[in-house]
Amino acid sequence: MKRSAALLREHFSSACFSPVFKTTAMGAEDQDDFLNAVCGIETMEEPREVLNRLQSIERILKKDPPYRYGPRTIDLDLLLYGREMIDTPHLKIPHDRMQERRFVLEPLVALVDAGSIHPAFTETWNDLLKKTLNQECERIDLIL
Repeated sequence: MKRSAALLREHFSSACFSPVFKTTAMGAEDQDDFLNAVCGIETMEEPREVLNRLQSIERILKKDPPYRYGPRTIDLDLLLYGREMIDTPHLKIPHDRMQERRFVLEPLVALVDAGSIHPAFTETWNDLLKKTLNQECERIDLIL
């Protein structure tokens, strides 16, 4: 995880990271726990360029899950791009399932105003997080 943070900082000097959270795997649960964090950046790059950079980092770190939702070395998703909404076959912003996942919302509210509204819904980040509190999610001591 520290290597991915270093690579993100190389590409985006403004990168700031949330605390790290440990969660059980979703989808295919017969695997090790996942470590999750959110990174905030400021950039003038277009969303597709940012996504290309994230995918480049995934290739460097050899993301190669053996099956859908399987174990992987890294998984970088572009969750938000300001308040923009994008819906193309290769890019959906905001990420289309983030509001259902505590492992995304928990670190996200550490970086954004928890009282601000999700771009596609009429609910605050904090309200969305409350709906996911039944999902296991544990903050761990790991500095990125």
